[in-house]
Amino acid sequence: MKTFSQILSELYKPKELTKLKRDLSPIKNVDTRDTSWMNTVGDLLKSKGFSKLGSGKYGSVFGNPKYPYVLKVFMKDSAYLRWIKFAMDNKNNPYVPKIKGKVVKITPMIYAIRLEKLTPGTFSGPFAQAYSKWQKDSSYKSDDKNIQEVLGYFAKNKKLLDLHGENIMMRGNQLVVIDPFYNWFNKHNAMDYTIDPDDFDKSVF
Repeated sequence: MKTFSQILSELYKPKELTKLKRDLSPIKNVDTRDTSWMNTVGDLLKSKGFSKLGSGKYGSVFGNPKYPYVLKVFMKDSAYLRWIKFAMDNKNNPYVPKIKGKVVKITPMIYAIRLEKLTPGTFSGPFAQAYSKWQKDSSYKSDDKNIQEVLGYFAKNKKLLDLHGENIMMRGNQLVVIDPFYNWFNKHNAMDYTIDPDDFDKSVF
């Protein structure tokens, strides 16, 4: 079985890398109106045995049964990068996804990261109950230190919070929050999609 390093090495072959970067280079800003770049990435990964498992506004997730992880390829969403940074800093918290390695930069606007394999879930159980209480009363504190750790981080980024069922998955019977934030990228004008380079911590790379 090939290692991830070997896969990266294959992707960095001049022909493949040059074509991928050329095809993705027109993307200069985060913009969800054109998602054709996902097909470009998907075609390349398909040639490596990966299939698309799902897509969102800013990226797609690909899997290969040979590997114990999934590969998420996404636009430079600083809100998502904040959550990835939190997950890396709190890797022992069972409510956050397990990250494999660091974020890989494909182009200035397109990134990739390896995540643990999870299964679809429902928003229920102790975390959902605590979250509901916190939403009604922001002073609520959970007795579970792991839940409180996540709620505390939510409180620091409340304007970006967009937690719903599609952002919840399962590790066995364990609920995992995979992407609780949403960045509108319109801090200047409506439909003016922008990125602030200071919005994320570069140590995630």
